Amino acid sequence: MLSQNETRVRELIETKLLGNDREETLLYHFSVGRKLRAVELFYSNIKNIFIPQFSGTATLSASSISQPPGQELIDLSSLIDDASANIDAFFMSAKSALDSFAHELRSLYGFGGHTGDLYVENAVELVSTNHSDTALQTYFNSSNLRDSDWFTDLKRYRRACTHESIIPFKPSFDFDLISGQWKELFVKLPLNPGTFPPVFDNKNFIGTGETIKEGLRIFLISSYDKVFTDILDNKTKIVP
Repeated sequence: MLSQNETRVRELIETKLLGNDREETLLYHFSVGRKLRAVELFYSNIKNIFIPQFSGTATLSASSISQPPGQELIDLSSLIDDASANIDAFFMSAKSALDSFAHELRSLYGFGGHTGDLYVENAVELVSTNHSDTALQTYFNSSNLRDSDWFTDLKRYRRACTHESIIPFKPSFDFDLISGQWKELFVKLPLNPGTFPPVFDNKNFIGTGETIKEGLRIFLISSYDKVFTDILDNKTKIVP
């Protein structure tokens, strides 16, 4: 559950809409929640793929990682495929959650009879064009989704893994020789995933993914708050 108002929106969809309108809107509403669960799952999988490998005396056998004396080597090739699949799935699921939400909004607001392809970016524009007097439009104006850092990162990595190639990455740990322990996991992402050869700096999937998850959560919670307000103000298809 995202928030109390998200639950209230779902309950109103279930009780106030009829027939195909109800079924279609519920489908998109539940899709948002399921895809958010997938985002959390794929993010956790990345850490679980690597972190258990570093218990005891194990380290990755990669030339870019310093190997402390006496460490047992683990073959990276057995981990790369799983990690790559989960990184791709994380970005695709996060963007898909937003696009499912866009379809839910079209089901609720109508968008002037808009048909065809729909993504969250043009859904924001359609709300502005067709529903400029709504609480949702006021929030969209203030959130500036298109230019937010988390959404910019999400779009470019998702575009790369969907339309271009797998996203190359470099997993590494810093090893503290004094304490004899591994420090933070660092899964380096290319600065520009659409160019080759990839250039790596300090773009860490762990931090970037957390920022995207939090930005996505806040955007959807705030949006559902405004959708609920618009329902009460009789500005959607739902008559409260």
